[in-house]
Amino acid sequence: MTNSPPKPAPDGSHSREGLWQARWVIPDGERLLSPGVVQVQGGRIQQVWEGREAAAVDLGEVALLPGLLNAHTHLEFSDLNQPLAPRAPFPDWIRAVIQSRRDRSVAVRETITQGWRECAAAGTSGVGEIATADEAWDALADAGACGVVFREVLGLSEAAVANGLEAARRFLAEGVPAGSRLAHGLSPHAPYSVAPALMRGLVDLSVQHGAPVAMHFAETRDELELLAEEQGGLVRLLKELGVWRGGLWEEFRRPLDYLRELSRAPSVLIVHGNYLSAEELDYLATQPRMSVVYCPRTHAAFGHPPHPWLTLRERGARVVLGTDSRASNPDLSVFRELQWLHERFPGVPVSALLAMATRDAAEALGLAADLGRLEPGQRAALTVIRPARPLEREDWGGLLERGAQARPLGGGGR
Repeated sequence: MTNSPPKPAPDGSHSREGLWQARWVIPDGERLLSPGVVQVQGGRIQQVWEGREAAAVDLGEVALLPGLLNAHTHLEFSDLNQPLAPRAPFPDWIRAVIQSRRDRSVAVRETITQGWRECAAAGTSGVGEIATADEAWDALADAGACGVVFREVLGLSEAAVANGLEAARRFLAEGVPAGSRLAHGLSPHAPYSVAPALMRGLVDLSVQHGAPVAMHFAETRDELELLAEEQGGLVRLLKELGVWRGGLWEEFRRPLDYLRELSRAPSVLIVHGNYLSAEELDYLATQPRMSVVYCPRTHAAFGHPPHPWLTLRERGARVVLGTDSRASNPDLSVFRELQWLHERFPGVPVSALLAMATRDAAEALGLAADLGRLEPGQRAALTVIRPARPLEREDWGGLLERGAQARPLGGGGR
């Protein structure tokens, strides 16, 4: 990071292409430049410094920071006007999800595009998308989206294991086109829907291809009951669907058993983690390649006990944020997740919350070379926050209080 102004253009004037000034510039979710200037050229950040620049476009009394990142989404449900019900018991909500897919009248590709646009309008610059079909990649690529597309795979029978591994191989074999803003990942759906043999095979593929992994994990008590005793509501649901196979989980009776297997992958997103034991929290604190994705409003809507995100952070584990989908959340704004957390946990510094949705999320998604900070060489993905009240040096609260708004730079942020 440099504190010097940009060099003049050949004609003696500063280039006005992407020279932005704001009351606050927050380069990495923690440091504060007031006022600050960001120079952008060719889609990349060139320089960032504290001070004023006469040639800059002055954005006014706003904060300029790295684009927000939504580490966990299911954009295929973006056409839903309200979350699916009932929320409890959890197996009944899964039934509602299955029925929603059967009743879908809008093409998946359209809903994914719609969802990305909603995310982007709320200041989100990248997503960790769970894709149930390969067409999700094309939809996001055509929309100019950025992030990781995690190809979801599930199956309990031997045939489903073979088919799932073949689908994952094909997806990873497609490669990433030059200049793409997307990366490939894999998502074993959840312990109750993925046979251990399938999970091992998917982790093997992630190691071979250097692909990240995302897995719904320790999400409900129903899941823990299935693993420990092969009983409960999820067992009844799987029998109802005709896919139940008793005895599959003899080697994987606890979430900790899955964590140890997943630790072989180059990077892992543990999605939800609502019911992690003390031993599992300790284990995650020793795994720098693992991150927990907390979806605050979805977690609250299902009535789970308090999430262990604060404990995880205290122990040094990385926690990032996701919105989940419109099947469980009223919208796809990760900024509103931040506001929700700030309102309920006022003792947590706003700077730490912003880092969870920028710098930390970029590291968790494997995008830190391009996103998450405002520094030379980073992609020029910028979010503007218009605060709820005038900005005062070191008083961060107005950034996330009710009334504050987030927009992408150039998308209504001025």
